[in-house]
Amino acid sequence: GLSPTRMLDTAKVDYYSGAWALAISGFEAVMKAFPRSESAGEAQFYIGETYFSQNKWPEAIAAYSAVIQNHRTASVVPDAYYKLGRAHDAAGQADSARTSWEQVIKSFPDSQAAQLARQGLDRLTRRAQP
Repeated sequence: GLSPTRMLDTAKVDYYSGAWALAISGFEAVMKAFPRSESAGEAQFYIGETYFSQNKWPEAIAAYSAVIQNHRTASVVPDAYYKLGRAHDAAGQADSARTSWEQVIKSFPDSQAAQLARQGLDRLTRRAQP
């Protein structure tokens, strides 16, 4: 059988080549075959990335939210909070974006995602000013 890492890498190849439907199928297969693995959380994150790349904001929001809710210990959780904020912002949901970014800063203050979230909050603040 395939390892979760190998399955994930195969799906990533599809993702990076722009084969979106194939990538999502591959990521879903990882989550189904290895639901409790670190790779499952990363696969769920990449489903969000796939939808984000296609500007499918509701689907991206749902996928990033699933990472946060179902894979709490995965290494991609800080990135999922940040990208959740980006997807909310792109969908015109500034308050939800702010909430996501504030959460990553609070929960993972030293992460790269928190740094990016601070920049996102600055952009929101500048946009809100007259």
